[in-house]
Amino acid sequence: MRLYKANIVNMFREKGFHASTLCFLLFLIGLVGVIGGEQKKFYIIYLGDHPAVDKDHATQTHNHLLSSVKGSENDVKESMVHSYHYSFNAFAAKLSEDEAQKLASMDQVLSVIPNQYHKLHTTRSWDFVGLPQIAKRNLKTERDIVVGLLDTGITPQSKSFKDDGFGPPPKKWKGSCGHFANFSGCNNKLIGAKYFKLDRLPDPADILSPVDVEGHGTHTSSTLAGNVVPNASLYGLANGTARGAVPSARVAVYKVCWVSSGCSDMDILAAFDAAAYDGVDVISISIAGGSANYTTGSISIGAFHAMKKGIITVASAGNDGPSLLSVSNHAPWILTVAASGIDRDFRNDVHLGNGRNITGHGVSTFNPGKELYPLISGADAARNTSTKEDAVYCMEGSLDPAKVKGRLVYCKLAEAGSESVVKGIGGVGAIIESDQFLDFDVAKIFMAPGTIVNGTIGEFINEYTKSTKTPSAVIYRTHETKRAPAPFVPLFSSRGPNPGSLHILKPDIAAPGVNILAAFTPLRSLTGLKGDTQFSEFTILSGTSMACPHIAGVVAYVKSFHPAWSPAAIKSAILTTAKPMSRRVNEDGEFAFGAGQVSPTRAVNPGLVYDMDEMSYIQFLCREGYSRSNLPILVGPQPINCSNIVPGLGSDALNYPTMQLSLKNKQEPTIGVFRRRVTNVGQAISIYNATIIAPKGVEITVEPMTLSFTSVLQKRSFKVVVKAQPTTSMVSAGIRLGLWGERRCIVRSMRETESGGLVGVIGDEQKKFYIVYLGDRPEDKDNATKTHVHLLSSVKGSQIDAKDSMVYSYCNSFNAFAAKLYEDEAQKLASMDQVFSVIQNRYHKLHTTRSWDFSGLPQTAKRKLKTESDIIVGLLDTGITPQSKSFKDDGLGPPPKKWKGSCGQFANFSGCNNKLIGAKYFKLDRVPDPADIFSPVDVDGHGTHTSSTLAGNVVPNASLYGLANGTARGAVPSARIAMYKVCWVSFGCSDMDILAAFDAAAYDGVDVISISIGGGNVNYTTDSISIGAFHAMKNGIITVASAGNDGPNLASVSNSAPWILTVAASGIDRDFRSKVHLGNGRNVTGLGVSTFNPKKELYPLIRGADAALNSESKESALFCTEDSLDPAKVNGSLVYCKLGTRGSDSVVKGIGGVGTIIESDQIYDAAEIFMAPGTMVDGTIGEVIDDYLKSTKTPSAVIYRTHATKRAPAPFVAAFSSRGPNPGSLHILKPDVAAPGVNILAAFTPMRSLTGLKGDTQFSDFTIMSGTSMACPHIAGVAAYVKSFHPDWSPAAVKSAILTTAKPISRRVNDDGEFAFGAGQMNPTRAVNPGLIYDMDEMSYIQFLCREGYSGSTLPTLVGPQHINCSKIIPGLGYDALNYPTMQLSLKNKQEPTTGVFRRRVTNVGQAISIYNATIIAPKGVEITVKPMTLSFTRVLQKRSFKVVVRANPKMSSIMVSGSLVWKSSRHIVKSPIVIYSPQG
Repeated sequence: MRLYKANIVNMFREKGFHASTLCFLLFLIGLVGVIGGEQKKFYIIYLGDHPAVDKDHATQTHNHLLSSVKGSENDVKESMVHSYHYSFNAFAAKLSEDEAQKLASMDQVLSVIPNQYHKLHTTRSWDFVGLPQIAKRNLKTERDIVVGLLDTGITPQSKSFKDDGFGPPPKKWKGSCGHFANFSGCNNKLIGAKYFKLDRLPDPADILSPVDVEGHGTHTSSTLAGNVVPNASLYGLANGTARGAVPSARVAVYKVCWVSSGCSDMDILAAFDAAAYDGVDVISISIAGGSANYTTGSISIGAFHAMKKGIITVASAGNDGPSLLSVSNHAPWILTVAASGIDRDFRNDVHLGNGRNITGHGVSTFNPGKELYPLISGADAARNTSTKEDAVYCMEGSLDPAKVKGRLVYCKLAEAGSESVVKGIGGVGAIIESDQFLDFDVAKIFMAPGTIVNGTIGEFINEYTKSTKTPSAVIYRTHETKRAPAPFVPLFSSRGPNPGSLHILKPDIAAPGVNILAAFTPLRSLTGLKGDTQFSEFTILSGTSMACPHIAGVVAYVKSFHPAWSPAAIKSAILTTAKPMSRRVNEDGEFAFGAGQVSPTRAVNPGLVYDMDEMSYIQFLCREGYSRSNLPILVGPQPINCSNIVPGLGSDALNYPTMQLSLKNKQEPTIGVFRRRVTNVGQAISIYNATIIAPKGVEITVEPMTLSFTSVLQKRSFKVVVKAQPTTSMVSAGIRLGLWGERRCIVRSMRETESGGLVGVIGDEQKKFYIVYLGDRPEDKDNATKTHVHLLSSVKGSQIDAKDSMVYSYCNSFNAFAAKLYEDEAQKLASMDQVFSVIQNRYHKLHTTRSWDFSGLPQTAKRKLKTESDIIVGLLDTGITPQSKSFKDDGLGPPPKKWKGSCGQFANFSGCNNKLIGAKYFKLDRVPDPADIFSPVDVDGHGTHTSSTLAGNVVPNASLYGLANGTARGAVPSARIAMYKVCWVSFGCSDMDILAAFDAAAYDGVDVISISIGGGNVNYTTDSISIGAFHAMKNGIITVASAGNDGPNLASVSNSAPWILTVAASGIDRDFRSKVHLGNGRNVTGLGVSTFNPKKELYPLIRGADAALNSESKESALFCTEDSLDPAKVNGSLVYCKLGTRGSDSVVKGIGGVGTIIESDQIYDAAEIFMAPGTMVDGTIGEVIDDYLKSTKTPSAVIYRTHATKRAPAPFVAAFSSRGPNPGSLHILKPDVAAPGVNILAAFTPMRSLTGLKGDTQFSDFTIMSGTSMACPHIAGVAAYVKSFHPDWSPAAVKSAILTTAKPISRRVNDDGEFAFGAGQMNPTRAVNPGLIYDMDEMSYIQFLCREGYSGSTLPTLVGPQHINCSKIIPGLGYDALNYPTMQLSLKNKQEPTTGVFRRRVTNVGQAISIYNATIIAPKGVEITVKPMTLSFTRVLQKRSFKVVVRANPKMSSIMVSGSLVWKSSRHIVKSPIVIYSPQG
């Protein structure tokens, strides 16, 4: 017997059969044969793959082989059991042991396997939690239970949803099930199926039908209420009986989640609404809740209304663990579920060529076809030297197919899909090393032989591959193992404390959510990866999504016994009967697992319940600070005046089954009094005695200690007093009352709240805000603040008035303060010796997928991930959306050690993580913005967009309603982000806030600052951005800023200081167009983003002027302005308007119109987003439309949905992008460089509609924006990318690398030349290796400023208190006194030639031994000479100087011409544009 088992694998290896044949083999082992003589047994004789000829021939072959050992035809017929000839080639027969051995020795026979009889195994999760298949059930009632799931749809043909034995739906059921695409229909099990896609936008990866394309909804539905399905498995793994908690219950599915676009609030609410009407008993929703505000989150709102109708909502806690404060769906009327792991794991054995065996983690369903395969590391299989770093991670395009073919590849984990890359180019499979992925919670499914190992095993494999020239290995098929201890809470499961309320413990409960086997869709492969051919009726998934239906199933199970129980009563029963979980295994304790692990059968008979009704929650909301202005969305139109209702009792004002106390401060004890009322649902006559378990430092008392009951449903009240010492951290305690389940009480010490360090006052209107500048950074911060108050008191008259007037002390990177002053007080301060300048505060405006690929920084670009993850990018903007996928911290370790910043707790702000490591806001005037929030949260969307463009994560399937679909990512996805909110919706961006943010960022430890805000002053010593950037430069931080959106006017560029990297906006090769079909059959095309599909073939078309309200409004009606149009004329029509102000579409839609066609010749680069069907056409097309309108009495038209088109030539500089020459200095070329800034897709805020216009209902996780604001983070991202390779480079060195490697942009497309695009279009990968750099330090800029005419009286705002006498310092050399990477000469007059001598010094950062030769390109009328013409280097960091002489004739062909100097070596091209400008025109 052992002989046959041992030979199975070897025989397969020798014959070279494919791994899939082994899957069939495993199936055959389970066959049951007929009963025969005792000496003979049943065997399966395996001959290989599907027979090449017909089945009759196969059967003859089988009989022939059998006859060779049996001897006669009769014996063969008696012995033969079955011929397998459809999908593989084998037969089963009854044989003696020696007959089996003879067959095994034959050449045609691959293996002879003795037949075995296997026992069925359950899929484990329900048995593990104590709800076996034989559990007591109330089947009659269970059949009347209807469970509703809001998910990705369902697979109706799955065995889990067949209706064998079911009667008709319950009488209460009012739902329906229509006929849909790819949907086989409902039955008496699946009684309802609807989909909600209220935006009506087709999802390219999904189907407008309740059918489940993703697989998620099928899995959750079968976990909750799936039928009993024996022999369920994933290719034989986790084999057993699959079933839900309530197999007799009915299922109703509401599809609200879509593959590409996710799950929309409006769809979720529509589904809640429908489910409540239809008659469901339980709602299960495994979708992330997006808001900490209970009156704005769609799931919170929907669940509240469900609760009012007696329906309990069960929701997943989220997969953002182990970060604290990450739990979602935390409203107290929701049952919030954490994920726990069971006692089952999935492992792979890996056998190395040196005989050593190791174990990996994951699900690999493939049996090896060979004994060993060649093994190669990803790095050794690199396509070339430039891809070596990416090859370590086996990234797309990095590996050489010839080196990989037929091999196993050893890779590091970067992103999912390494095995897909390897298999796609001929490799066998992958061994992946990762310590990030592996807490060994979740078993990843592989699409080719694969496994994941930790770093220790990885080192062992690495050593082995280096020890031999022919390393080899084999990965065996996954097997199941026992895991202990269990249950445990996996790392991914979101943790408390509750961000919505400090009084309510969340999550509520834990349930199995790791490696859960359940039904799956046939419409998606197991991994969804390219090339995956694995499909299965069941699969293994992990997440709180899998835990949620377990609890929803328990709810349904409890409800089948107690149909009249309220949602709160059922929730109480589940929480109070939960099994305790070990804090040794789960360090976060109740913040991880809530009340504990679910115990279904105990929950049916809890003894006591904590019941609540709608008014209980209203009392709680009033205590939490909600009011009549926001409560109606939950409670309905009834007026709720919190001051008039009876207040809720106790510290939390709620009869919740758990208790949580938050410490007030660290100085004194905190006392919480919890009032509770329990209802007896157990024995009528019963007595409950209290047992208290209190942790160290906490006192707990209960009054009374005994509760006596004499009847069922009798109620008793008690009081719990918790007193916690201020040194207490998060601890937990317990109270038991007789049969009463364990009560948990959470005591938590809150961190000190941070708000960016701001202190502010509101004064009277005659006063204004000023920034008083004292110089360089003070050594002692406390002393600096005292000095600030002392100076202020000298003009205020008292320290009290000074403190009232003081707004902020800047003392991290420079020495200044902001205060509210009268004009004469500001003048007095300005006259003081200690004061360098007093600057009045101003408010600045913001400069508002394909872009990175277009710019030459593909996802597969070479990276130094270790260094990149230490880069911190700081953005001064409108805030950020922390919950965006672009800022999740999956796979990132803790912040870099250099980081000194912080992130507090703020309104509507879900918190920081290891990606978003810092968030502060600055509003030093303290005046509330009615359209914004005192929080780093982004209400406007601008900051979220710029942050994700700069350093956002890799987010696949990002789009704006399907437009610009692709992978969204930043330049440096592994870098960390720090957000400094300085811009406010109503007020703009204040000087004093900007300076406070620069000050904080320099102290916190950022490497790059990105600021997409307009610089307001050409004087470098009074402009806040110039000042902040100078101090940042002194700290080694490069500042990247937008050039402005005032183009195409010349001299409009802002942020023009030479220590700032100033960015122009260019367009990429993508445009957004909408086709307009006119009633006469003519088609025209417009520009813009319109996401709407027309509902009719044609709509009436009317000119705005013809729809005027009256004769007086006719001129305004031409532009479709507010109140100028007649609703009766507009209703149901498209309106043709001239462009006046933004928002014509809102005006038209608001009075019943369909949409707008807008004529404009002013703007034609950027695609405007429309809130109703709309497009923008130029004057030529406008004339066509005008002529058509005049030609008929019944004009009509239709606007089709926008589509993306190719645009050529590209890149081009957008018309709006501000131009040079530099108004701050005629010697410095600005802007510096161009980057994509037109129609850029990036992350967006959920707090604002796409247009922000009245009536717009479009919301999206991503949007398209245009502006130099969008170009700026592209260059900041390149600066961070360069810095990840060269962390010690100065800001000037990084800037030089970017400018001298820029790609040329055509002057034919851009008339303004270098005044439009600077050095050219950014070229990220070349900037990493520029060859030569032009470096500068602080003194270089001081020399420049002296040459520009700044003096000792003005310089201290930049350089600090050190006295600078320009006449005594060594002057800067050359025409511009600066070692700038570009050169600009301004003509003196029109009468005589102008000569400029530019002195430059370059540093070698390329090859040690190298020679660079000069190439000069001079425009007509200009002579350019360079001395010397050759630069020779013998070592890295060696410096060489040269001189450029430019002589220009006074009469030029235009006001600006340009040439260039190019230094060329064998490997590098270092280009500097030379611009000659005539200010006289």
